Amino acid sequence: MSLVHRSRRILREDGVPSLLWRSIRFVWTTTVWRRELVQRLPARAVTLAFAVRSRLLPHVSDANPARPIRVDPDGIEYYHGSDDPWRLGHVIDGDWDEAEGRFEETTVYRSLEARFLEGADWEETELYAEYRDRLEAGDPYWRCTTEAELEAYFERIDALYETVAEEGYRSQRELLASDDADPREENTDAVHPVVQEIGVNVYRDGELVKKGTGFHRLAIAKLLDLEEIPVTVRVRHADWQAVRDEIRAASSPAELSERAASHLEHPDLLDVVPEDWRESKTEPTDRPDREASRTDDSEDDDVPVPRR
Repeated sequence: MSLVHRSRRILREDGVPSLLWRSIRFVWTTTVWRRELVQRLPARAVTLAFAVRSRLLPHVSDANPARPIRVDPDGIEYYHGSDDPWRLGHVIDGDWDEAEGRFEETTVYRSLEARFLEGADWEETELYAEYRDRLEAGDPYWRCTTEAELEAYFERIDALYETVAEEGYRSQRELLASDDADPREENTDAVHPVVQEIGVNVYRDGELVKKGTGFHRLAIAKLLDLEEIPVTVRVRHADWQAVRDEIRAASSPAELSERAASHLEHPDLLDVVPEDWRESKTEPTDRPDREASRTDDSEDDDVPVPRR
């Protein structure tokens, strides 16, 4: 299908805003590919681009994915698999919001726990054994295609843990602003480092579930018992977005449904909930217990450049 015919179809089926956004995206990805120019854009420009997108497209959230929310790492109990939604800022309906497993049962978490809390050598961990076996079988993990890269990979995890323990957790924006670290070198699946924070999706009940980059960072945050970390929300369930929309449209807490009123302290709603509303909130309902079989999602991990 030619570009002209495709454009006409998009205009006919989806309207002018969709055609405009797709045209911008087409030019963006074909003439200024992300690895060459996009990652060098100022964080402010990326934030503005996502803000414009939210006004043009109907299937994205009002919340800007370039503005991370801060959460308690222990509140992220589950993770998604590779087939679950991940597109930045999208709102998706349906039954996709089922966790694949508990985060603390992943190979990444168990291996970092053994290393940093139990004092194990990397060679004794599941993660090292998995990557070493793949290397020997001729199907290496893409970060570790040689023995030297394998050793360097685990040295970077050690350095990251030590840095966070000694100096605290730094966001991607903070790393971009520093002179001693460049998170672009470790940007694995995001258009820009500002949306490369630990990724989560939000279920219909407001539960935050690990998705995408940041497996090592989340594991380290949990092991160090950090109080809060920045996360990038990738996808929200349509039912949860409806809660955001309801709160934004209300002029007082009295207008809210019981469901919306019970979530006024939720970290994904702090940008739309006035401060005085939270003082009169009702207690949120408990998060439902989810029974999910454990599978390994360590392919999605990443290690940001540590501060030296």
